[in-house]
Amino acid sequence: MAELANLVSPWLSDLGSRDRSPRTVTRYRAAVSRFLAWYEAEERRPLDLGDVTPIALQGYRRALQKTAATSTVNIHTCALRAWCGWLTAQGHLDTNPATHLRLVRTTAPDAPSGLSDTAVNALLREAQRSRHPARDYALVQVMLQTGIRIGECAALCWRDITFGEKSGSLLVRAGKGNKARTVPLNGSARTALASYVGPILEVELTLRAVAQAWPQLQGAHASEHVWRSQMGKHLTDSGIWRVITGLVRNCAARGLVPAETTPHDLRHTFAQHYLDEHPGDLVALARLLGHSSLDTTAIYTQPTADELADRVENLPLNAYDTLRRS
Repeated sequence: MAELANLVSPWLSDLGSRDRSPRTVTRYRAAVSRFLAWYEAEERRPLDLGDVTPIALQGYRRALQKTAATSTVNIHTCALRAWCGWLTAQGHLDTNPATHLRLVRTTAPDAPSGLSDTAVNALLREAQRSRHPARDYALVQVMLQTGIRIGECAALCWRDITFGEKSGSLLVRAGKGNKARTVPLNGSARTALASYVGPILEVELTLRAVAQAWPQLQGAHASEHVWRSQMGKHLTDSGIWRVITGLVRNCAARGLVPAETTPHDLRHTFAQHYLDEHPGDLVALARLLGHSSLDTTAIYTQPTADELADRVENLPLNAYDTLRRS
């Protein structure tokens, strides 16, 4: 187990460098650690490289299915597939034992729950009351109005943003799958950015003034990251996660935002609002979100759990229960 345990940290470091979120890295670490512990408990000896076989992997998945939710099983499956792929690519394994390790099939998932308008407004107001109001408000607005991932947001440099008084865009240079894409910046995102950038450029906090001064950021400062910490250092994806979860915690304490809200819910909120305005336009939404498959984007067309509950509640069949009790 010691030999394999020593190969976990390098793999996780490589995952982090490939724009995987800190949350994903943490989950994958826990999944592989649980697999190693399960094998040792089953076989009464630690797992070594020669024991990483399709039979061992499938046995673990079957054992996990007996007690864990399907989503948990699939997270562990994804982690083991990624780890085995890395071990093979690095030459530690001759062949990939996880090639045929499949995800557990399930029914179509519910649509991700985006935030209500009330929750969005509460989160934005909380950002304006934070220790860094201009930065935090701009951070939330940019993620909310573009749907970019937290890692993509953290990676933004000044050169990646085109800013005009009446239009703008940001360039995601290395999205998921190492794919680049351009996402428009609407008026709300640009106005929030203007309030954040105005003091840096020493201009009025208006779209016109910031747009005119924006070329100053495209020279010597072009490669500097947009989001900075209190100490003036790069605000990483972990830092952004802490900022937004802090805002959520304060709002949730007053019952304004669901306590389980994560930064990724801003992405879900953007996607759901886009489809509300442009029903069925999955191709454009996939392009904006950086999805390589429309199947991934199609999850937003599924009903939510609450919507399903309402539909079942309103079925004509439900009247029989009322008649029986009357």
